[in-house]
Amino acid sequence: MYRKSTILLVDDEEMIKRRLRDVIADDYEVLDASNGQEALEILAANIDRVAVIVLDLIMPVMDGFQFMDEFRRHQEYDNIPVIVATSNEDWHSEKKCLEAGVWDFVMKPYNPVLLQFRIRNAIDKSRMIMTERDAVTGLFTRFKFYREVRLLLSEENEETLALVRFDIDRFKMINNFYGAREGDRVLQSVASELRRISMVFDRFVYGRMENDVFAVCMPFREENIDLLVNAIQINLRKVNKDYNIKLSCGVYVINDDTLDVSEMYDRAYLAAKSCKGKFVQSIVYYDESMIEDMRQEQFIINEVNRAIDEEQFEVYLQPKINLATDCSYGAEALVRWNHPDKGMMSPGEFIPVYERNGIIGRLDQYMWRQVCKLLRRWLDEGRHPNPISVNVSRVNIYNPRLVQILKKLITEYQIPAELLNLELTESAFMEDQDMIMRTMSSLRQLGFKIMMDDFGSGYSSLNVLKDMEVDYLKVDMKFLQDQELNGKGEKVLTSVIRMAKWMHLPSIVEGVETLEQVDFLKCIGCEYAQGYYYAKPMSVADYEAFIAKEEAMGAKAGTDENIAIINELWNTRSNTSRLFDLLETPIAVYEYRHGKLELLRTNIRYDSDIVFDKDISEQEYARRVQAERELLSQAFAKIVRGDFCGPMEYELAADIWYRMTVKVIGKRADTMIMMVTFFEISEYRIKREAEWK
Repeated sequence: MYRKSTILLVDDEEMIKRRLRDVIADDYEVLDASNGQEALEILAANIDRVAVIVLDLIMPVMDGFQFMDEFRRHQEYDNIPVIVATSNEDWHSEKKCLEAGVWDFVMKPYNPVLLQFRIRNAIDKSRMIMTERDAVTGLFTRFKFYREVRLLLSEENEETLALVRFDIDRFKMINNFYGAREGDRVLQSVASELRRISMVFDRFVYGRMENDVFAVCMPFREENIDLLVNAIQINLRKVNKDYNIKLSCGVYVINDDTLDVSEMYDRAYLAAKSCKGKFVQSIVYYDESMIEDMRQEQFIINEVNRAIDEEQFEVYLQPKINLATDCSYGAEALVRWNHPDKGMMSPGEFIPVYERNGIIGRLDQYMWRQVCKLLRRWLDEGRHPNPISVNVSRVNIYNPRLVQILKKLITEYQIPAELLNLELTESAFMEDQDMIMRTMSSLRQLGFKIMMDDFGSGYSSLNVLKDMEVDYLKVDMKFLQDQELNGKGEKVLTSVIRMAKWMHLPSIVEGVETLEQVDFLKCIGCEYAQGYYYAKPMSVADYEAFIAKEEAMGAKAGTDENIAIINELWNTRSNTSRLFDLLETPIAVYEYRHGKLELLRTNIRYDSDIVFDKDISEQEYARRVQAERELLSQAFAKIVRGDFCGPMEYELAADIWYRMTVKVIGKRADTMIMMVTFFEISEYRIKREAEWK
């Protein structure tokens, strides 16, 4: 039984159309047109309905030949069969029709049985082709491509072939920003270029596998592959030069033609994955290590359930150090996999796999529970543990049950929420910010402290920080990688730490490895540090021993007591900072490095008395700043050289004198933090000058 379909009759003779309608009306719906132009309009409006076109050749306005010329310009019509109705056996006309893409012929007057047969045959053939041809591009579908490649490989030919798989990087963005129609236009452009390239080679099979993924089997030479990729990329730039399209292409050189074609394709796919995100590299050739990587990845995925059930994943802790005391204040929980057969596995082996496959969410929750168990044990033992921070992956950030899960955990183990800190990477804040803000608000109401991890890695760091309520800012020491401490990275890190202080956010810098870095962080007022200089990630037992040793020794000798003062001065909400502003004596805090001064902070009295007197002009303001800097530069230079620098008398304006004293409150190899105190001595100077006279 055939499904009812729509036939488009195109003929200018009404009597013939009526007779034809009578013949086929029982089996088909019928649309009719009186000329080619009318037929094109009807076809455009009914493209999803029309199964077959029965076309007369001799018509007014637009004849059958003109119709076919226009019809074949539309790739979306490729699978619609056209049957030409003719009243003579002119072989020249038949040849011309076949060249135009006509599928079949039927003689007038119509033989009902023969006409029904030809229509059904055309529909069956069209449906078969549609299963083998992609609707958008007209190229082979995946399974048809596989069959054609197998036929190509069965030929007796010693020529080496390659299976090439490529896709368009960021193709989804084209669909999202410009619409599916524009995306289809890009795909059709690729198909057209493949058709053109196919004419260069005797053996060339190509198809569309899915979405923006294409595959080609062609003679292997590196220059052939380069030609293919370059030609397609050049053609895509012609479609729209603003797209900046790049291909990711994987190549499997077929040295074993007994493999299933699907397996050859998989190998090309593995190679293509290797150049994803690498702008300068578009082509990667498969090698055997890639299949081993795939097997290892599958092993890691397969083992996750067993590893969680058997608690093979272990909690390791890396202390966070309070730079004011050089003592630890809590730690970050990090996962290690102690596999029964493979031993201790690096997180770099399994974390990226779990992130790619969405399994990381389960591992997160496993770690949260293990840390809660640990905190509960410490509390039961009478300890007073500092907070432990746990990582919250992107998968869990967007989990609608996140708040419920964490609330249930702290309720089950009866631990205060402030003991379980949450670390969220900055990049996770970039998507649904409204939803994340609601989630964070709920978590903070429960008492959880939230850290923005890896701050500065994204492109919208400041916007994110402005909108999101977090309790700590965590920064990686990578700003200083491969740089001297006086480089640009140091300036960026200094700015980030100081900005955090202005926003009343304690900062934690991780990746600290040297004493010089520690001195630098203390000098700029950073509160906490984490890294190998102080301690590597360690087992729970080793962490407990680390804490016990600290408690036995007390605060470390040689701690710079002024660090606490610097930190307090930066914290505008602290009692020390309030006292700083209430003092009746003008005070300024400067950084001095490599002969350059930078004013870091002043109190209210300094602002009103020394520089920002509202009655002075801009010129007078500039003069006062310059005079103060020149005098202080000389004083600071003396201190750096180790020379004595006593109080200095300074004439702010006519008959207004101050005595300035300088005290070093923080230093490292090339930087000093100086506190300058101003005492007004105007009356003393006037009296002294009068006595001299």
